[in-house]
Amino acid sequence: MVNLQQVRGTGVRFTLPYVLRFSGLWILVTTLVAVVFAVTSYLMMFDRLSDDARGDLALVLTIQTALVVGAVLLLAVFSTHRLAGPMIALRRAMEDVKAGKLDRELHFRRTDPHLGELEVAFNEMMESVRGRAGS
Repeated sequence: MVNLQQVRGTGVRFTLPYVLRFSGLWILVTTLVAVVFAVTSYLMMFDRLSDDARGDLALVLTIQTALVVGAVLLLAVFSTHRLAGPMIALRRAMEDVKAGKLDRELHFRRTDPHLGELEVAFNEMMESVRGRAGS
C-alpha cells in the first residue's frame, strides 16, 4: 500500500490548514479593498448612468470583485504552500527518524535554494547518527 505522506504533490492538502494562519489578514485586507473599490466606483457613477447602464456597471463590478477575491484566495493557497511546505517536509523527516528510519534523508524543492544549508545539515546529521548507530 502506498503511504500518501511520501507521495510528491500531496503537500497542498497538508498546507491548507496553514492558509488562514499565514495569509488570513492578507486575504481579509485585500478582499475589503476590492469590495470598497467596487462600491465606491458604483456610487460615483450611480447618478450619471441610465438604469440599464447601472445594472451593467453593478454586474461588471460584482464580477470584478469576485475574480479579485478568487485570485487572492488562490495566491494565498500558493504562497502558504511555499511557506509551509518545507516545514511539513522537515516534520515528516523528523517523524521518520523518531520512528527509527535512520536511512531517511531530507530533500527540499529545487526552487527553495535558501533551504539548501538546512537540507545539508540534516543529511549530515543523519549520516553521523547512522555512523554512531553502526558502531
